[in-house]
Amino acid sequence: MTDETVPATAPMFPAFEAYAEHNLRGKVSGALSAKLPRILGQGRTRAEGLDLPPAPIERRQTLAGLDLPSVYRLPPEVEAEIRAAKREVDRELEEMKRPDASKRLAVSVIRQLQVALGTDAAGQKDGQYFAGRFVLVSDKAGANWSWSLTKHYPIISRIPPDADYLVRAHAAAEAAVQALVLAPDVFEQRLALSHAMARVFSAGEDVLIQDVARMYKIAGQSEKFLNNPAKKHFEDVPDGALVANISAWRRSRPDSGFNFVAATLNQSMGANAKAFYLPMNPEGTMTRPVIYLRRETTRAPRA
Repeated sequence: MTDETVPATAPMFPAFEAYAEHNLRGKVSGALSAKLPRILGQGRTRAEGLDLPPAPIERRQTLAGLDLPSVYRLPPEVEAEIRAAKREVDRELEEMKRPDASKRLAVSVIRQLQVALGTDAAGQKDGQYFAGRFVLVSDKAGANWSWSLTKHYPIISRIPPDADYLVRAHAAAEAAVQALVLAPDVFEQRLALSHAMARVFSAGEDVLIQDVARMYKIAGQSEKFLNNPAKKHFEDVPDGALVANISAWRRSRPDSGFNFVAATLNQSMGANAKAFYLPMNPEGTMTRPVIYLRRETTRAPRA
């Protein structure tokens, strides 16, 4: 039997990586010490909620913006790599501003997820791209993407325009939501607590769901935090956690005694809009704007 050597992955920036190994590693501090690992493909992506190394475009962006002290004299081949990285980043980001480029990226991602999830589980609906329970959203420049519960509540955000990253981020979003969804009985207790705390900000029975969502960031904490309210036990609870729990809870407990009041056009539009958007279909491509959460104070107990 012969030994087979697995070839190492070719370095993305061979000249810079060789220079960094001999001249920078272990010798830099401050912002530079944080940038160096990113250029070398170490550390984490800037995408929020995603535990992956930096994407190639993120590595190029960091190298393109590298500003070394004058004491470091860069060889011509390293300077050439930096210029090439800047040209490529500028080209990619300028390309992504075009609607057809963003569409191509979205279609590529959805096709890959159709292979993994099934053709009916991912596609385009109501003018939006979806996969499972998530909607694929990008900013106007196409530079940052997210997997969101409806287009309003991102679970994984600031994903770079990289098809591989977007596909992998979908699985991370699914795992994140599964971890956030509570048993219906438990969620109803947390919702009641959130509603009770939010009533402090209300003059009557009409409690803004935005206030309920703010209070759920506390009520939705783990038992560890609720039993011992310390900063080290506090975890970020995105608004999407409330949306995901409401969707699961309403299917199993339709007689809960909580009523969602639909928002008017003025309440759901404009800079001062206070509506909360609940999904009307499993994909989250259709939403219903709601404004208040009311609770019946007297009702017959469940049989």
